[in-house]
Amino acid sequence: MQYHYNQLLDFLNDDSFIRWALFGENESFWQSFLEQNAYQQVTVAQARQLIHKISAAEQTDLPTLDQQAVWSRIQVAMEDTPVEVNEPIVVQNWWQRSTWRWAASIALLIGISWFVWRNYDSHSVTYRDLVASVNDQQPLIERVNDGEKPLRISLEDGSAITLTKHSKISYPSHFTKDRRRVLLSGEAFFDIAKDPSRPFYVYANELVTKVLGTSFWVRAYEQDKQVLVNVRTGRVSVFKQPRVNVIDPETTGLVLEPNQQAVFSRQTENLTRRLVEQPLPLPTAEKAESVVRFDEVPVPTVLKAIEKRYGVDIIYNEDVLANCVITTKMGDESLYDKLDLICKVIGATYKEVDAQIVLESKGCQ
Repeated sequence: MQYHYNQLLDFLNDDSFIRWALFGENESFWQSFLEQNAYQQVTVAQARQLIHKISAAEQTDLPTLDQQAVWSRIQVAMEDTPVEVNEPIVVQNWWQRSTWRWAASIALLIGISWFVWRNYDSHSVTYRDLVASVNDQQPLIERVNDGEKPLRISLEDGSAITLTKHSKISYPSHFTKDRRRVLLSGEAFFDIAKDPSRPFYVYANELVTKVLGTSFWVRAYEQDKQVLVNVRTGRVSVFKQPRVNVIDPETTGLVLEPNQQAVFSRQTENLTRRLVEQPLPLPTAEKAESVVRFDEVPVPTVLKAIEKRYGVDIIYNEDVLANCVITTKMGDESLYDKLDLICKVIGATYKEVDAQIVLESKGCQ
């Protein structure tokens, strides 16, 4: 691997370098790197010293900061401070400079929220972390459901939240002009009022759900290994919440439509899209006839009707199924019961791939 590093920040962003600085991993590689890049020795010494400072501070109970703003300020400061190639490797020299002292002190503050996140097993974002972060900017109201029945909460914008047992949510008394934001621990159903000028954000552990106006479930208990977002109506954007927003995190997320869910593994940090366990008819389809009869119609016609009813994409070869006809009726059966019936009649199979149904058949004679 080629390393074209010129700044302290380049090394601080390298997991391999961090593990070498702390644990001595890849010792031969980094010693070889220093021999081949002698002019980088000062920067390497600075980076190692800073990493050790962060490691020592990791147990400090610090509030979560606005990491993106802080990170931008650190980048500017480091770009303004050139590294002198001939400077001897004495850490005190750079540490005593005012710019470096300022940048390092900021780095220490974000140590718990950046270093631990990137390099240790404890990657979890807690409800307490989120509340502490937002409370610094805007006071929050907290509601807790200690009862047996769901608790309905009405927000100032007309949105409604149904909080399940043992769940809690925090939100401001007044939303800002550019966004609406709530913090969740547990499980809740959201029915969000449309407001294109102010997206609605639900922060739940490591996952962020962004909507303009729709309804969906979020399940994010702190002890659970997964965070789930289940869309009922509309469309939502779901993405991981990084400790440091170096890039726009939404660009690496998922867009969900009705009957789709996002599943985030808190252990592996994988975010995947699936169909919900029991897809429901879309609200518009619920008003249609409860029972639909098909008399000697091509199977693709039936599949298109199912797609329309559930909003689920069904992928198949229309030419292969052109000679397959079916006579049946469909009522309150589940989506999967309907598919099982069709597949049994024409000798086909199906599977779910990325929240879509892929139906495979050899056709009909």
